[in-house]
Amino acid sequence: MKIDIVYTWVDGSDPLWLNRRIEKTQLLGNVLSESKSEARFMDNDELKFSLRSIFNYAPWVNKIFIVTDNQVPNWLQTSHPKIQIIDHKEIFSDTSILPTYSARGIETQIHHIKDLSEHFIYFNDDMFLGNICTPDQFFTNKGLNRVFVSEIFPIPSNKAFDISQRPAEKRNDHQFAIVNTRKLIRQKFNKSIYYNIRHGAKPLIKSILYDLENLFTEEITRTSRNSFRTEEDVLMLHLFEYYSLIKGYGKPKYLKTVSSKKKTNANISLFNNKYTFGYINLHEKGIEQQLKNIKANKPFMLCLNQTPKTPPENIEKIKNFLKDYFPEKSPFEK
Repeated sequence: MKIDIVYTWVDGSDPLWLNRRIEKTQLLGNVLSESKSEARFMDNDELKFSLRSIFNYAPWVNKIFIVTDNQVPNWLQTSHPKIQIIDHKEIFSDTSILPTYSARGIETQIHHIKDLSEHFIYFNDDMFLGNICTPDQFFTNKGLNRVFVSEIFPIPSNKAFDISQRPAEKRNDHQFAIVNTRKLIRQKFNKSIYYNIRHGAKPLIKSILYDLENLFTEEITRTSRNSFRTEEDVLMLHLFEYYSLIKGYGKPKYLKTVSSKKKTNANISLFNNKYTFGYINLHEKGIEQQLKNIKANKPFMLCLNQTPKTPPENIEKIKNFLKDYFPEKSPFEK
Protein backbone atom coordinates (compact mmCIF):
# COMPACT_ATOMS: atom_id res chain seq x y z
CA MET A 1 0.00 0.00 0.00
CA LYS A 2 1.44 3.38 -1.04
CA ILE A 3 0.92 6.07 1.58
CA ASP A 4 1.61 9.74 0.86
CA ILE A 5 1.67 12.67 3.27
CA VAL A 6 0.05 16.06 2.72
CA TYR A 7 1.00 19.18 4.69
CA THR A 8 -0.49 22.65 4.62
CA TRP A 9 2.08 25.35 5.34
CA VAL A 10 2.28 29.14 5.41
CA ASP A 11 4.88 31.74 6.32
CA GLY A 12 2.90 34.66 7.75
CA SER A 13 6.00 36.89 7.89
CA ASP A 14 6.38 36.98 4.10
CA PRO A 15 5.68 40.64 3.13
CA LEU A 16 4.04 39.78 -0.21
CA TRP A 17 1.78 37.18 1.39
CA LEU A 18 1.01 39.53 4.29
CA ASN A 19 0.00 42.36 1.95
CA ARG A 20 -2.36 40.03 0.10
CA ARG A 21 -3.94 38.96 3.37
CA ILE A 22 -4.41 42.55 4.56
CA GLU A 23 -6.00 43.51 1.24
CA LYS A 24 -8.39 40.55 1.42
CA THR A 25 -9.31 41.39 5.03
CA GLN A 26 -10.08 45.00 4.10
CA LEU A 27 -12.07 43.89 1.07
CA LEU A 28 -14.26 41.55 3.12
CA GLY A 29 -14.56 43.87 6.12
CA ASN A 30 -16.36 41.63 8.62
CA VAL A 31 -13.84 38.92 9.55
CA LEU A 32 -13.80 37.04 12.87
CA SER A 33 -10.91 38.32 15.00
CA GLU A 34 -9.64 34.79 15.73
CA SER A 35 -9.65 34.00 12.02
CA LYS A 36 -7.14 36.73 11.23
CA SER A 37 -4.96 36.25 14.31
CA GLU A 38 -1.22 36.31 13.55
CA ALA A 39 -0.84 33.05 15.51
CA ARG A 40 -2.74 31.20 12.76
CA PHE A 41 -0.08 32.08 10.20
CA MET A 42 3.15 32.24 12.21
CA ASP A 43 5.98 30.00 11.04
CA ASN A 44 8.37 28.76 13.75
CA ASP A 45 10.07 26.18 11.54
CA GLU A 46 7.72 23.49 12.83
CA LEU A 47 7.53 21.98 9.34
CA LYS A 48 11.29 21.36 9.34
CA PHE A 49 11.03 19.33 12.54
CA SER A 50 7.85 17.57 11.45
CA LEU A 51 9.68 16.40 8.33
CA ARG A 52 12.53 15.21 10.53
CA SER A 53 9.99 13.17 12.46
CA ILE A 54 8.78 11.59 9.21
CA PHE A 55 12.32 10.75 8.13
CA ASN A 56 13.19 9.29 11.54
CA TYR A 57 10.02 7.38 12.31
CA ALA A 58 8.16 6.69 9.02
CA PRO A 59 10.74 6.05 6.28
CA TRP A 60 8.10 3.97 4.47
CA VAL A 61 6.22 7.11 3.38
CA ASN A 62 5.93 7.41 -0.41
CA LYS A 63 5.66 11.11 -1.36
CA ILE A 64 5.30 14.28 0.69
CA PHE A 65 3.15 17.09 -0.75
CA ILE A 66 3.42 20.55 0.82
CA VAL A 67 0.45 22.79 -0.03
CA THR A 68 1.25 26.51 0.01
CA ASP A 69 0.19 29.91 -1.30
CA ASN A 70 3.02 30.68 -3.72
CA GLN A 71 5.62 30.08 -0.99
CA VAL A 72 8.53 27.69 -0.43
CA PRO A 73 10.43 27.27 2.87
CA ASN A 74 13.93 28.62 2.27
CA TRP A 75 15.54 25.61 3.99
CA LEU A 76 13.58 22.98 2.03
CA GLN A 77 15.44 20.67 -0.36
CA THR A 78 12.89 20.86 -3.16
CA SER A 79 14.97 18.57 -5.40
CA HIS A 80 14.46 15.63 -3.03
CA PRO A 81 12.47 12.98 -4.94
CA LYS A 82 9.89 12.61 -2.17
CA ILE A 83 9.13 16.33 -1.86
CA GLN A 84 6.65 18.24 -4.03
CA ILE A 85 5.35 21.77 -3.52
CA ILE A 86 1.68 22.24 -4.45
CA ASP A 87 0.31 25.74 -4.96
CA HIS A 88 -3.30 26.50 -4.04
CA LYS A 89 -3.99 27.26 -7.71
CA GLU A 90 -3.28 23.61 -8.56
CA ILE A 91 -6.03 22.20 -6.35
CA PHE A 92 -8.83 24.80 -6.35
CA SER A 93 -11.10 24.20 -9.33
CA ASP A 94 -12.43 27.76 -8.88
CA THR A 95 -9.29 29.88 -8.59
CA SER A 96 -11.33 33.09 -8.54
CA ILE A 97 -11.84 32.63 -4.79
CA LEU A 98 -8.08 32.76 -4.15
CA PRO A 99 -6.20 33.85 -2.19
CA THR A 100 -7.66 32.11 0.83
CA TYR A 101 -6.58 32.31 4.45
CA SER A 102 -8.79 29.55 5.82
CA ALA A 103 -7.20 26.15 6.46
CA ARG A 104 -10.72 24.74 6.35
CA GLY A 105 -11.19 25.91 2.80
CA ILE A 106 -7.82 24.49 1.76
CA GLU A 107 -8.63 21.16 3.43
CA THR A 108 -11.74 20.81 1.26
CA GLN A 109 -9.44 20.64 -1.77
CA ILE A 110 -6.39 18.58 -0.79
CA HIS A 111 -7.70 15.38 -2.40
CA HIS A 112 -7.44 17.20 -5.76
CA ILE A 113 -3.63 16.97 -5.67
CA LYS A 114 -2.46 15.36 -8.88
CA ASP A 115 -0.89 11.90 -8.41
CA LEU A 116 -1.88 11.78 -4.72
CA SER A 117 -2.08 8.16 -3.51
CA GLU A 118 -5.44 6.65 -2.57
CA HIS A 119 -4.29 6.34 1.05
CA PHE A 120 -2.59 9.37 2.57
CA ILE A 121 -2.02 11.09 5.90
CA TYR A 122 -2.74 14.75 6.49
CA PHE A 123 -0.55 16.82 8.81
CA ASN A 124 -0.67 20.41 9.99
CA ASP A 125 2.88 21.67 10.31
CA ASP A 126 2.61 21.64 14.12
CA MET A 127 2.01 17.88 14.18
CA PHE A 128 4.83 15.39 14.58
CA LEU A 129 5.53 11.70 14.90
CA GLY A 130 7.16 11.04 18.24
CA ASN A 131 8.21 7.42 17.88
CA ILE A 132 8.84 4.69 15.32
CA CYS A 133 5.57 3.73 13.65
CA THR A 134 4.25 1.43 10.96
CA PRO A 135 1.63 1.84 8.22
CA ASP A 136 -0.86 -0.34 10.10
CA GLN A 137 -1.04 2.27 12.83
CA PHE A 138 -2.77 4.51 10.26
CA PHE A 139 -4.57 2.02 8.00
CA THR A 140 -5.65 -1.57 8.62
CA ASN A 141 -4.38 -4.38 6.42
CA LYS A 142 -7.69 -4.11 4.57
CA GLY A 143 -7.04 -0.44 3.82
CA LEU A 144 -9.52 0.97 6.35
CA ASN A 145 -8.54 4.29 7.93
CA ARG A 146 -8.04 4.60 11.66
CA VAL A 147 -9.90 7.46 13.35
CA PHE A 148 -7.91 8.75 16.31
CA VAL A 149 -10.33 9.60 19.12
CA SER A 150 -10.05 10.96 22.65
CA GLU A 151 -12.25 8.44 24.47
CA ILE A 152 -12.59 4.67 24.45
CA PHE A 153 -16.39 4.86 24.59
CA PRO A 154 -18.14 8.04 23.38
CA ILE A 155 -20.64 9.53 25.83
CA PRO A 156 -23.81 11.04 24.32
CA SER A 157 -24.17 14.70 25.21
CA ASN A 158 -26.45 17.54 24.14
CA LYS A 159 -23.49 19.86 23.72
CA ALA A 160 -22.28 17.74 20.80
CA PHE A 161 -25.13 19.22 18.75
CA ASP A 162 -25.94 22.42 20.63
CA ILE A 163 -23.16 24.99 20.99
CA SER A 164 -25.20 26.91 23.58
CA GLN A 165 -24.71 23.98 25.98
CA ARG A 166 -21.01 24.81 26.18
CA PRO A 167 -19.55 27.39 28.58
CA ALA A 168 -19.21 30.77 26.88
CA GLU A 169 -15.41 30.64 27.01
CA LYS A 170 -15.46 27.38 25.03
CA ARG A 171 -17.66 28.64 22.22
CA ASN A 172 -15.33 29.47 19.37
CA ASP A 173 -15.33 29.13 15.60
CA HIS A 174 -13.69 25.69 15.84
CA GLN A 175 -16.43 24.34 18.11
CA PHE A 176 -19.09 25.85 15.83
CA ALA A 177 -17.55 23.99 12.89
CA ILE A 178 -17.49 20.68 14.78
CA VAL A 179 -21.16 21.06 15.73
CA ASN A 180 -22.05 22.02 12.15
CA THR A 181 -20.31 18.90 10.87
CA ARG A 182 -22.00 16.58 13.36
CA LYS A 183 -25.39 18.05 12.42
CA LEU A 184 -24.69 17.54 8.73
CA ILE A 185 -24.02 13.84 9.27
CA ARG A 186 -27.11 13.43 11.45
CA GLN A 187 -29.36 15.20 8.95
CA LYS A 188 -28.11 13.03 6.09
CA PHE A 189 -27.93 9.63 7.78
CA ASN A 190 -30.10 10.00 10.90
CA LYS A 191 -27.15 8.85 13.03
CA SER A 192 -25.33 10.74 15.77
CA ILE A 193 -21.57 10.74 16.27
CA TYR A 194 -20.34 11.60 19.75
CA TYR A 195 -16.67 10.71 19.40
CA ASN A 196 -14.23 13.59 19.86
CA ILE A 197 -11.44 13.57 17.30
CA ARG A 198 -7.84 14.04 18.37
CA HIS A 199 -6.17 17.11 16.89
CA GLY A 200 -3.41 15.14 15.23
CA ALA A 201 -2.41 13.60 11.91
CA LYS A 202 -5.33 12.11 10.00
CA PRO A 203 -5.31 8.98 7.80
CA LEU A 204 -7.50 9.72 4.77
CA ILE A 205 -8.78 7.95 1.66
CA LYS A 206 -8.94 9.99 -1.53
CA SER A 207 -11.91 8.28 -3.19
CA ILE A 208 -14.07 8.74 -0.08
CA LEU A 209 -13.24 12.46 -0.01
CA TYR A 210 -14.50 12.66 -3.60
CA ASP A 211 -17.67 10.83 -2.52
CA LEU A 212 -18.20 13.39 0.23
CA GLU A 213 -17.71 16.20 -2.27
CA ASN A 214 -20.67 14.79 -4.21
CA LEU A 215 -22.80 14.08 -1.13
CA PHE A 216 -22.34 17.49 0.49
CA THR A 217 -21.56 19.71 -2.48
CA GLU A 218 -23.32 22.83 -1.19
CA GLU A 219 -21.80 22.81 2.30
CA ILE A 220 -18.28 21.93 1.15
CA THR A 221 -18.37 24.52 -1.64
CA ARG A 222 -19.53 27.20 0.79
CA THR A 223 -16.68 26.40 3.19
CA SER A 224 -14.15 26.39 0.34
CA ARG A 225 -15.30 29.87 -0.72
CA ASN A 226 -14.88 31.43 2.74
CA SER A 227 -11.54 33.23 2.63
CA PHE A 228 -11.34 33.25 6.44
CA ARG A 229 -12.87 30.97 9.07
CA THR A 230 -16.54 31.54 9.81
CA GLU A 231 -19.02 30.05 12.27
CA GLU A 232 -20.93 28.50 9.35
CA ASP A 233 -18.05 26.31 8.11
CA VAL A 234 -17.92 22.53 8.16
CA LEU A 235 -14.72 20.56 8.79
CA MET A 236 -13.98 18.44 5.73
CA LEU A 237 -11.67 16.06 7.59
CA HIS A 238 -14.04 15.59 10.54
CA LEU A 239 -16.76 15.00 7.95
CA PHE A 240 -14.59 12.27 6.46
CA GLU A 241 -13.95 10.67 9.85
CA TYR A 242 -17.59 10.79 10.99
CA TYR A 243 -18.73 9.41 7.63
CA SER A 244 -16.14 6.63 7.65
CA LEU A 245 -17.23 5.59 11.16
CA ILE A 246 -20.91 5.45 10.13
CA LYS A 247 -20.16 3.48 6.95
CA GLY A 248 -17.63 1.14 8.56
CA TYR A 249 -14.72 2.39 6.45
CA GLY A 250 -13.04 3.82 9.54
CA LYS A 251 -11.93 2.16 12.76
CA PRO A 252 -11.89 4.24 15.97
CA LYS A 253 -8.58 4.11 17.82
CA TYR A 254 -8.18 5.71 21.23
CA LEU A 255 -4.99 7.73 21.68
CA LYS A 256 -3.87 7.86 25.31
CA THR A 257 -2.61 11.31 26.36
CA VAL A 258 0.85 11.42 27.97
CA SER A 259 1.25 15.20 28.13
CA SER A 260 -0.72 15.96 31.28
CA LYS A 261 0.40 18.77 33.57
CA LYS A 262 1.20 16.17 36.23
CA LYS A 263 4.30 14.03 36.22
CA THR A 264 3.60 10.80 34.36
CA ASN A 265 5.17 7.39 34.48
CA ALA A 266 7.57 6.97 31.58
CA ASN A 267 7.48 3.21 32.00
CA ILE A 268 4.60 2.74 29.56
CA SER A 269 4.49 -0.69 27.98
CA LEU A 270 5.42 -1.02 24.33
CA PHE A 271 1.84 -2.04 23.53
CA ASN A 272 0.33 1.07 25.05
CA ASN A 273 3.04 3.31 23.64
CA LYS A 274 1.93 2.29 20.16
CA TYR A 275 -1.08 4.59 20.42
CA THR A 276 -0.11 7.49 22.66
CA PHE A 277 -0.55 11.19 22.08
CA GLY A 278 1.16 14.35 23.26
CA TYR A 279 -0.88 17.55 22.95
CA ILE A 280 -0.20 21.01 24.35
CA ASN A 281 -2.13 24.25 23.90
CA LEU A 282 0.77 26.67 23.95
CA HIS A 283 -1.08 29.46 25.75
CA GLU A 284 -1.07 27.39 28.93
CA LYS A 285 1.16 28.18 31.87
CA GLY A 286 3.75 25.68 33.04
CA ILE A 287 4.16 23.78 29.81
CA GLU A 288 7.62 22.62 30.95
CA GLN A 289 6.21 19.56 32.74
CA GLN A 290 4.10 18.65 29.71
CA LEU A 291 7.18 18.85 27.48
CA LYS A 292 9.11 16.68 29.93
CA ASN A 293 6.31 14.12 29.86
CA ILE A 294 6.40 14.01 26.06
CA LYS A 295 10.16 13.61 26.00
CA ALA A 296 10.04 10.85 28.63
CA ASN A 297 7.21 8.89 27.00
CA LYS A 298 8.01 9.46 23.32
CA PRO A 299 4.39 9.17 22.16
CA PHE A 300 3.29 7.90 18.78
CA MET A 301 2.08 11.35 17.77
CA LEU A 302 2.22 14.89 19.13
CA CYS A 303 0.76 18.31 18.41
CA LEU A 304 2.06 21.61 19.78
CA ASN A 305 -0.85 23.94 19.12
CA GLN A 306 -0.10 27.65 19.00
CA THR A 307 -3.14 29.77 19.83
CA PRO A 308 -3.80 33.53 19.64
CA LYS A 309 -3.04 33.76 23.39
CA THR A 310 0.36 32.01 23.21
CA PRO A 311 3.04 34.10 24.99
CA PRO A 312 6.41 34.63 23.21
CA GLU A 313 8.31 32.77 25.95
CA ASN A 314 6.37 29.58 25.18
CA ILE A 315 7.31 29.85 21.51
CA GLU A 316 10.97 29.85 22.54
CA LYS A 317 10.42 26.84 24.79
CA ILE A 318 8.88 24.94 21.88
CA LYS A 319 11.71 25.84 19.53
CA ASN A 320 14.25 24.53 22.05
CA PHE A 321 12.17 21.40 22.65
CA LEU A 322 11.99 20.59 18.94
CA LYS A 323 15.73 21.09 18.46
CA ASP A 324 16.32 18.70 21.33
CA TYR A 325 13.76 16.07 20.22
CA PHE A 326 14.78 16.12 16.54
CA PRO A 327 18.45 17.25 16.54
CA GLU A 328 19.60 15.72 13.24
CA LYS A 329 18.98 17.32 9.86
CA SER A 330 16.91 15.29 7.45
CA PRO A 331 17.62 14.86 3.72
CA PHE A 332 14.61 17.13 3.17
CA GLU A 333 16.73 20.12 4.21
CA LYS A 334 19.40 22.01 2.28
